[in-house]
Amino acid sequence: MPEAKYILFGLALLLGVPFGVALCLWVPRFRHVVLAVMVWSTCVPDPTGINFFSRESYRAATRGFEVSLTDVAALVLLLQMLIHRRQHRMRWLPPLTLLHALYVTVALVSWALAARSLPVPIEAQTNIPYPVFETALYPLFEISKVVRGWFLFFVCVNAIRGEEDIRSLLAGLAMAVLSIAAIAVNARYLQGIHRVAATLGHPNSLATYAAMLGTVAFACMLHFRALPASAAWGALAGLAGLCVVLTISRGGLAALAFGFWIDTVILLPRFFTTKNLVLLGLAALLGAAGIAAAADTLAARFFAEQDGAEDLAYRGLYDREGQLMAGEHPFGVGLGNFSAWSWHRYAAAVDPRLDPGAPAHNIWSLTAGELGYPGVLVLALIWLRFYALAVPRLFARDRSLAGTAAVALTAATLVCQLQSTLQLGYRQTPIYFLLALCMGGTVAVVRADRDHR
Repeated sequence: MPEAKYILFGLALLLGVPFGVALCLWVPRFRHVVLAVMVWSTCVPDPTGINFFSRESYRAATRGFEVSLTDVAALVLLLQMLIHRRQHRMRWLPPLTLLHALYVTVALVSWALAARSLPVPIEAQTNIPYPVFETALYPLFEISKVVRGWFLFFVCVNAIRGEEDIRSLLAGLAMAVLSIAAIAVNARYLQGIHRVAATLGHPNSLATYAAMLGTVAFACMLHFRALPASAAWGALAGLAGLCVVLTISRGGLAALAFGFWIDTVILLPRFFTTKNLVLLGLAALLGAAGIAAAADTLAARFFAEQDGAEDLAYRGLYDREGQLMAGEHPFGVGLGNFSAWSWHRYAAAVDPRLDPGAPAHNIWSLTAGELGYPGVLVLALIWLRFYALAVPRLFARDRSLAGTAAVALTAATLVCQLQSTLQLGYRQTPIYFLLALCMGGTVAVVRADRDHR
C-alpha cells in the first residue's frame, strides 16, 4: 500500500500538474478552484501527501521530506501565472523574501556546524529503532519545510489580485472547517475518542488550526451584509469552535476567544448593524451553552487531570533546555535536533526527572535551542516586518472584502502566535502552511492597495 501511494502521487505530479495548468489556461476560472484546493489541502496533509526518508519514531514536527497536494496546487498556479505573465505581472521580490532567505541561511549555517550524529541512549532504544540520531539529516527536513512555506507565501502573494481571488481563498478555508469538523465530530461521538485530533496528528495542533479558521470565519460573519451569508459564516465559526472544544485544549479556547475579540473590536465599528448585534448575542449564548454542555469534561481536564500552574512550570524546563543549547552553541544545535540533544545531554542537565526527547513548546525557546540567538533575531525581524505591513490595515476602516480579509488573516496569525508560546504551534506543517497563506493573503492585500494609489 505505501508503494501504491508513491506511484499514485508520482502520477498526479507528472500528469496532474500539466493537466491542471492546461485546464487553468483553457478555463481561466478553474484557477480559483485550484486556489481553493491549495488552501483546503493544508488540513489533510497525510492523505494527500507523501514523505521521503521518513523517520517517524523521531520526536520532531517534521520527520521527512514532505510533498503534498498543497505543493502541487501551488505549482499549478505558479506555472499558470508564468505563462500569463504579460497579463499577470509577477511580484518577484515580495516583502519578507529577503528575511526568509536570511532565516534559511542561518539554518544552513546551524546545520553545517551541527554534529553529524549522536548516539541513542540505551534507555531510549526500546522506543527508537536505530542506534544513532541522524542530526545531519533532521535539519534538512525542517529547512525543506521552510522553503515550501515560503513558496506557498510567494504563490499566494502573486495569485491574490482581486475580490474573486479573496473569495476563493475564503472558500478554501470554509472547506477546511467543514472537513475537520466532520472528522472531529465523528471521532468524538461515533468512535468515542476523548481528545480529538482529526487530521492534524495531535489535539493541540487541531486546536491551533481550528482557532485560526474560526477567527477568519467570525470576521466574515461580521462583514457580509446579507443574513444568509453572514449566518453561514457564523455557523462555520461555531463549527471551528466546536473542534477546539473537542480537543479540550485550554490554550486553544483562549486563542479562539482572543481571535473573536480582535475581530469584534476592529470590525464591529465598521459593520455596526442590528444583524451583527443579534448574531453576536446568539454566538455568545450558543458558546456558553456549548461550554456548559462540556463542563464536566472541561473541568476534569483543566482541574482534575492537570494543574495549570504545575504544567506551565514543567514546560518551562524545556524552555530552559533551549536556553542552555543557545548558550553553548552560538548557532544552535540545528533545526529539528532539539529532541536528540535533549536525550544526549540537556534534559538531565536541567532536571533528572524531566522526560527527555520532547521539544520545547515555546517557539522562541525552541528556535533559540535549534538556531541560537541569531535565529531568534531573524525570526523576530520576520514578524516585526510582517506586522509593520499588516497592523496599519487593521485601522484603515476599509469596508471592502479585501479590508476585512486583511483583518481576519492578521488576527489568525496573532492567534497562532499566542498558541506558539504554549504549543509547538507553527512548527507543525499544516499550521505552518496555513500561517503562510494568512501572511501571503495579507501582504497581497497591502501590495494591491499600494499599487492602486
